[in-house]
Amino acid sequence: MFDTSASNPFTIRNHSLCHNGEPVAFARSPNQSATFAPRGIILHDTAGRLDNGSAVRWFLKPDAKASAHLTIERDGTVTQQVAFNRCAWHAGKSSYKGKSGVNAFAFGIEMVNLGKCAKMRDGSFQPWFKGDYRDGTDGLHFAFAATRAHGKGWWLDYTPAQIRTLVAICQTLIARYDLSFIAGHFEIAAGRKIDPNPLFPLDSLRASLLGERQDDATGPTLLTDANLRRWPSYADNVIKVIGKGAAVDVIRSGTFKPLGHPEVWHLVATGDQQGWINGTLIDMD
Repeated sequence: MFDTSASNPFTIRNHSLCHNGEPVAFARSPNQSATFAPRGIILHDTAGRLDNGSAVRWFLKPDAKASAHLTIERDGTVTQQVAFNRCAWHAGKSSYKGKSGVNAFAFGIEMVNLGKCAKMRDGSFQPWFKGDYRDGTDGLHFAFAATRAHGKGWWLDYTPAQIRTLVAICQTLIARYDLSFIAGHFEIAAGRKIDPNPLFPLDSLRASLLGERQDDATGPTLLTDANLRRWPSYADNVIKVIGKGAAVDVIRSGTFKPLGHPEVWHLVATGDQQGWINGTLIDMD
C-alpha cells in the first residue's frame, strides 16, 4: 500500500496539470480528438529509450498517430501533451468492462520504461530496439518475472521518483474528475499489449487510491450456459462450456454467417482462455 497522506504538489487548472501552482511542461500533440468523458486512468510503458523527452518527441509527430495525456520521466518530471478535457490516442483497440474504445473515457499516462528485455550472454539487457543496458548502471535495476498476461522476460524496475509522481497525479485526477478505475494497458488490450510491466505495483496502487471505489462491475455476463468456440461457427470446435452468469471480457465483435444469415459473435476472454460466443448468449449491460 502507498502512503497517500503526504502533501500533494499537483493541482489542475483549466484542464492543465500544475506543480506547486505552476503549469507543468506542455508540448501539444497533434494526435488527439474532442469527444471525451473521463471515467478512469490507463497506465502505460513507453517501451522506448530512457533519455528525457524521447517519448514526448515521438508523440509530437503526426505519423505516430498516438499520444498520452501525460508522460512521466525516470526522474519523476512530467510533461502534458493533451488537455484533460480532450481525448488522447493511447489505448488503441481496447475494451474495459465490455465497453470498447477506451480512449473515449480514460486518461492515458505513460511511464518511461524499456518494456520487455532479453538478457544477453555478456550480462547486458537488450530491449526490442537493440539498446545495451546493464543492471546497476545509471541506477537501473532489472528483474526476471513471468505472468500469464506478460509472458516471461526481464524487466526494468520503475524509479521511486516515477512512482511518487504517478501516485500524486492519480490522486489529483481521481479527485478532480471523480474517476472510478485504474487499469493497465494489458488489461484493456488482452493479448496485444503487456504494459505496464509486471514489476509495477498496480494492485497496490488501485487499493491505495480507490479502495472500494474501484469499478468492480462484472461487465458482460452469460445469459445461459454457452459454448466457447475456436472460431464463430457451429462446427466441432468447442473449447469448453462456460456456465450461466459467468463474467467475460469482450475483446472484439464481428458479424458472421455460419448458418447463412448474419449473426453477431464476440471474441471473449474468460479465465486464461479466449474464444468466440454467439452474441445472443451474452448480456452486454
